[in-house]
Amino acid sequence: MSDNPLERIQAIAGEHFNNYFIVVVHPEMEMEYVYDNVYAARGLIEMTREVMASTSFETEDDEDIDWDGAWSDEIDDEDSEF
Repeated sequence: MSDNPLERIQAIAGEHFNNYFIVVVHPEMEMEYVYDNVYAARGLIEMTREVMASTSFETEDDEDIDWDGAWSDEIDDEDSEF
């Protein structure tokens, strides 16, 4: 198994789920993501956006975050590993 934590998570997700979209954010605020199918990833992102929009996550620290503006509808098909 790989020493890269994201690759290990991807391997486990691939064994247990038909579709996945995994996002990790490093302490330096760098983001990595992997998915198994670009169309399923788009659907999972849309579902996540709907859940985030209907759930109150606000605290005193993040009242100024624009959750709707934080998401992008674009997934570049060229970034797909599959």
